[in-house]
Amino acid sequence: MRNVFSLGVRSTQLSESFNNALKNFLKSGFDIVRFLKHFERAVQEKRAKELQSEFEARKNIPRRQMCTPMLVQASEVYTPVIFEAFQGEYERSMAACSRLLDENKYAIVIGSFHGAIRFEQERIVIGDLLNQTATCSCQMFNRTGILCAHGLKVLDLMNIKILPAHYILKRWTREACNGRIQDKQGRNVIANPKLEAQLRTRNLVHKFVNLAYKAADYPDCCLLLEDGLDCLSTQLEDKLNLSANTLNKSCNEQENVEPNAQQKDEFLAAQLKKKEAKSKNSRRKKSWLDKLPKGNRSMPTKAAEPKKKEPKVYSGL
Repeated sequence: MRNVFSLGVRSTQLSESFNNALKNFLKSGFDIVRFLKHFERAVQEKRAKELQSEFEARKNIPRRQMCTPMLVQASEVYTPVIFEAFQGEYERSMAACSRLLDENKYAIVIGSFHGAIRFEQERIVIGDLLNQTATCSCQMFNRTGILCAHGLKVLDLMNIKILPAHYILKRWTREACNGRIQDKQGRNVIANPKLEAQLRTRNLVHKFVNLAYKAADYPDCCLLLEDGLDCLSTQLEDKLNLSANTLNKSCNEQENVEPNAQQKDEFLAAQLKKKEAKSKNSRRKKSWLDKLPKGNRSMPTKAAEPKKKEPKVYSGL
């Protein structure tokens, strides 16, 4: 999987982690409705962990082994986990040896000088000073999105002390969740509707509290604010009632369009395939060999070879 953007995940790690995450929420006896409810619980737990990790990333500063411009930049941009991986590659680049093959082509080999001196496999890196790129034959950046130690060594040889922007993927940064994603119709996709509602509520509460603090010392301002809220509440109730009526009307139309209610019952009755459990006292099923009569069970054996008669020896002859 050298030419695949696999993010460093091996072939079976993704399925194993997915099964481990869902086994606490799913059972084979659930119908489709219960399955979707428990699946939503699993998604909510993943979102909660994501928010917790994002909070920890914003609160804590990663530990830097060296205070170089590139590491300082990476610690401010990358998440803590990705920064640790990048810092490991940066430390390996410090132990790399280079050999100039052509004008822009380098042979890079990384050595280990702890105890016995060893060297890793030699890699070919093509550097481009104009575009600030370092293309390595190991293709680590194409697989994981993190620049390898060979490429970092060539950037250092070209006197590039800051990591170029095209080597910083947004998905590995602290601002990965910022921005909007649109579907095929051009509509914004809401990742977490409940979180969006909470953010809107917090924004509105902040505005109302500020208005209340400002108007509390002046009776005329308080009356003006109360009149505005009464008028706004009336308009809001009308808007909510209109939206509720429109939703009920659309639901009734969908019920009339449905051919029969039997499909609903079949949909609710649909269940995941349940594995049949074998009872401990169940006997083993007889095979075709056990069903044969006892006289026919014996397997044919080789015919006994006749014994050779030994010649008789007569005494006195």
